[in-house]
Amino acid sequence: MLWVALATAIMLLSGELGREADDGATLALLLASMRKSTIQDVADSPRRAAALRALASFELGLAAYRRQLATFKACIAAADNEYGATRADYDACSQPLESERANLRASLVTAEQDYEAAVTQAERARVAQAVLALPEARLLDPAQASKKSPLPSRSRGVEGVLTERHPTLPRNVVAVVYGPLSSATFGQRFPSRIIDGGTSYAHQDQARADATGTPAELWNMRGGARVGMFDDFEAGALFMPLQLAPSFRFDPVLIFFTQQFRLKGVDLVIRTSFQTPGDTGWGLNPGTMLALPGRKLAARVGFFVPMEVGTLKHPIAPMVGLNAPLRVTWNLVPSFFLSADSGVAYDNLARSGALEVPLGLGAGYTWLTGSKVIDFTTSFSWDHWLSPSPEQGSAHLAWQTYRIAFGASLYFQAL
Repeated sequence: MLWVALATAIMLLSGELGREADDGATLALLLASMRKSTIQDVADSPRRAAALRALASFELGLAAYRRQLATFKACIAAADNEYGATRADYDACSQPLESERANLRASLVTAEQDYEAAVTQAERARVAQAVLALPEARLLDPAQASKKSPLPSRSRGVEGVLTERHPTLPRNVVAVVYGPLSSATFGQRFPSRIIDGGTSYAHQDQARADATGTPAELWNMRGGARVGMFDDFEAGALFMPLQLAPSFRFDPVLIFFTQQFRLKGVDLVIRTSFQTPGDTGWGLNPGTMLALPGRKLAARVGFFVPMEVGTLKHPIAPMVGLNAPLRVTWNLVPSFFLSADSGVAYDNLARSGALEVPLGLGAGYTWLTGSKVIDFTTSFSWDHWLSPSPEQGSAHLAWQTYRIAFGASLYFQAL
C-alpha cells in the first residue's frame, strides 16, 4: 500500500493532474522517514543494507527530477515574460520534464522490487505505519493533493502579441473585459446603440440629436467577462452596462456565444449575440467573421444582421440592419499596437438613405505580469463618419459625431 501511495504522489507532484508544484521536498521527507524506520525495524544487516540501497537509488531519481522541475519553472517564467511566446515554447519547456518524470517512475518500480525483496512482510507493515503516521503523508492522499493550486503561468494559448491571438479564448481562460477593441465587441452595432467595453463618451451635433431623439452627449461604462468553455468555443456577457450621463440608468446586458473553426491561416467564426430587453425590446445580432492573425499585422472582417424586435408585452415593428465591420491591427512592437476600423453599416433597412461608413482609430499596450496578461486600450471613432447617399441629398461627413472609449482587459487561466 505504501508503494502505491508513493506512485500516486509522484503522479500528483509531476503535473499529470494539471499541477506543476514542487512537492518533491515533502516526498523527500517521507523517504527520509522511511529510511529511518528501515534502520530501526530491519534487524538483519545484509537485508537492511539492501533495503537502504533501494531507497538510495530512488532518492537519486527524485533529486534528478527536482533539478529538472526547477529548470522547467525557469523556462515557464521566461516564456511568461516573452510577448511572442507560443504554445510550442511552453511545450518545449515540458518535454525534458516529461522525460525525467518517466525516469522517476522507472526508478520507483526498481526500488520497490529491490526493497520488497529485502524486508519481510511484518517489517514492511511497521515501516508503512511509521511513514503514513506523519502529517506530511497527506501528500499521498489524492483527494488532499488535488486541492493544491497549480504553479502560476500564463495560459499556453493567450499570446502576448495581440495580432497573433485568435477570436476565441483557450479552454479555461477567463478575460475580464473593461476596454474597447475586444474581440467580443467587434461588430456589436445595433439599430439604436453601439456596444463596446470600458468607459466611453459619445458626442453628436444638435441636429442629429434632435433627429434621433438621443442626448447630444452620453457617458457609458460597460464591463463583463469572457470564458473559454471548450476548445474554440467561448461564452460571455457585458453584465455591467451603465449609462452615467446625462442620467444614470442600467442599459441592456449583452450576452454572446462564439464558435471558432481554425482553417489554414484563417479563423472562421460564428457568433450569436443578444441584448436583454431595453427601450426597443430584445436585441439580436447573429453573424460571422473571418480573422487573419499574424506576427505583426492582423485583420478581421465580419457580416452581422443586428435587429431589435420589441417584446411580447410591448411589440414594435422590428428594426433590422446590416453591418460589415473591418478592423486592421498592427503591432509596432510586441507590447504596443495600433488599429483602424471601417466597413459599412445600414442600421435600419426600413429607412432609405441610411447607409453609413464608420471610421475608427485605436491603440493599446499589452502588459505581461507574471501569469496574467493585461491590455490597456483606447479608441476614437466616428460611428457615422460618411453617409454616401443620405435621404436629404448629397453625401456628407459627420465629423462632429464621435465616440471616445478607454479601459483595460485582463486575461488569466481559471483552472
